Amino acid sequence: MGKLTILRRPSTGSMNQTGLGKYADSVGKCLENEGIEFNSIPFVISLSGGWFNLFADGFIRPLISVLRSNSKDRTFHATDELCGVFFPLIRGRKILTVHHVVKKGEYRGALYYAMWNIITAMAIKSSDKVIAISGPTKKEIIEKFGVDPGKVVCVMNPIDDEYRILENTKKEKMIGCLGMLIPRKNTSSAIAAFKLLSDRDGMSDYCLEICGKGPEKEKLHKLAADLEIDSRVRFVSDLSNDDVVRFYNRSALIFNTSLHEGIGLVTMEAQRCGTPVLHLARAKIPEEITRFSVPCADEADMAGKAYELLADPKAYAELAGASKEYADAFGKNYCQRYIDLIMDLK
Repeated sequence: MGKLTILRRPSTGSMNQTGLGKYADSVGKCLENEGIEFNSIPFVISLSGGWFNLFADGFIRPLISVLRSNSKDRTFHATDELCGVFFPLIRGRKILTVHHVVKKGEYRGALYYAMWNIITAMAIKSSDKVIAISGPTKKEIIEKFGVDPGKVVCVMNPIDDEYRILENTKKEKMIGCLGMLIPRKNTSSAIAAFKLLSDRDGMSDYCLEICGKGPEKEKLHKLAADLEIDSRVRFVSDLSNDDVVRFYNRSALIFNTSLHEGIGLVTMEAQRCGTPVLHLARAKIPEEITRFSVPCADEADMAGKAYELLADPKAYAELAGASKEYADAFGKNYCQRYIDLIMDLK
């Protein structure tokens, strides 16, 4: 067993895969490429299998594994906030990655907010270093938890190579929107913008495909019906990684109407697949992410700018090319910075 242990969400390809799992995968790839020995302890924090499985796989089994590997000469990296729940019990060196500072009432209710706050505060206090996945997230960590700025380092990870242009997949007359169906993702604005776009000349044969699931699904179905576009709004979920790559490739544009992201890699993933992205200018998303995304004042502006791109093949191709080039180069120094951080703690 190596001297480094990764506390992480399930791996890519599993039924419980999330964006947090993808981040952990990128950590693993960096370590493997550098020939650094490590072991992983999975945390399955999901209610999809019921409360018993959540307690067993998200708490008891990870706790047993942590206690078995606990030693003063070992480094532990919790790849997201909740995976740092056992940090106060760990004797070794500790690194915590914080992806997003949760706001009160943001999603999942008061219980989740309270649990996240308690665990994150405890894990940060016990950590030797905290990795923030973006500049704004670093600032929020320092402000919310009163952390010494020297303890928090911003390390932005690259987009996985699986996100690429597929030669055998053509663009469809489809606008894409991807993310959990929760208030923060603001998917209702994507539906409203699509309604305005579809009313324009030559746009009536476009559809909106929403990829995601969550508590707002019924509300969003009703909104599409009220706007009389439900026949052209499709909801899909539980896509494999390959399906998501095809989703990006099939989309003519991506509407990213999220109001707040710690980093928001959907933008970069789509751009690597050759698909331009539009976002709301008022949203709190790191500037590094939105540099080649199209800022929109509101839903009407998003519809107007989408129409201009779809009606102008030259402008569309120029934006798609520039955004792909930027996304391809994004975060390329991540692995070296991460390895340096681990070595500095030894």
